Amino acid sequence: MVLKAGDAPPARMTVSTAPGLELHRWFVPIDPKARHDGLAESLTQGSIERIDSGFAQGGFEIYRAKLADIATLLESLGGSFQIHSTRLGMLPDWADIENLRIDAGRTVFFNGRPRSLGDSIVRLWLRGWCLPTVDGARARVDARLTTEDARPERFNLDPSQPRARPRELDGGRVQLELAPDEALVILERPIVPPEKEGSKALDVLPPPTIAALMLAERGIEGRATVLIVTAGFADILPPSMLEAQP
Repeated sequence: MVLKAGDAPPARMTVSTAPGLELHRWFVPIDPKARHDGLAESLTQGSIERIDSGFAQGGFEIYRAKLADIATLLESLGGSFQIHSTRLGMLPDWADIENLRIDAGRTVFFNGRPRSLGDSIVRLWLRGWCLPTVDGARARVDARLTTEDARPERFNLDPSQPRARPRELDGGRVQLELAPDEALVILERPIVPPEKEGSKALDVLPPPTIAALMLAERGIEGRATVLIVTAGFADILPPSMLEAQP
């Protein structure tokens, strides 16, 4: 990342060792080619590992990264002057960490084809907790994507009447474990438009994906959001392993 005169120094991510999960939001340059090349470089260097899941249908990419390589990954994505961190702690119940309203008539690219979700709200949920294991500890992390009708229901005081619940999108769930030295990375798959006329690439890009709308087309102008999930293991790991945590 090249700093210009007057630019603030790039932010650095600090990781808490308190038990439970922590969510970090990186705001990186929105240029899709820079993010595409940065991810390709990180994959080649082995600093990140792609996790295959149904989230790809919604345009998301999920990676496992070593905490020791997290600063290098951030730099490869163009760096960030803003990093927001939120302590989630032990999270046995689902928490809505990102959401998006899709207006009626808006088309999204989902599962390889254009699709209309109607007037709806799409939510990205997270839950997770830390647990001891025979070789130290691990964090169980679950994520899911749901959709629900954006139109408010009629007010009803009768508790026996069923209420509409969020519906999980096809394949919209991923489950994994993180070691103390690992982090989970969630971001939009950057779609790079064709550079030359007459290329074999698509001349017209498909409709935006859910990930593009949620993480790249809203929030801070000119920035895309990268979600990083880390875990702390204080009081779970033996002192020798705690000292080794970043």
